[in-house]
Amino acid sequence: MPNRIIDYLPLVREAIAEARSAGLEAAADLDRSAAASFTSSSEMLQEHGLAIRRFLKATQRSLPQSIKSKLQVCLLETEMASTGWRKLVAQLRRRYVRS
Repeated sequence: MPNRIIDYLPLVREAIAEARSAGLEAAADLDRSAAASFTSSSEMLQEHGLAIRRFLKATQRSLPQSIKSKLQVCLLETEMASTGWRKLVAQLRRRYVRS
């Protein structure tokens, strides 16, 4: 089913581990967000998306492309929980990434 959200947490954890080994201190915030408890899955997806965006913004030029690619895939999955045009854009991006 194309509308299902793929479990992206293993990829986030892998990216966090790589970022820490690369010496990026901003990975701590992302790690806290990935390990936090949430009352609903939509809240979790929204908070993970925000944390990923903050991390990407904080590490702009110092972030290796391999980590950035993984986090962009994770961000795409968090956007699948959005409504309206954001979800449509996420679905189109997902098709493009998979092809």
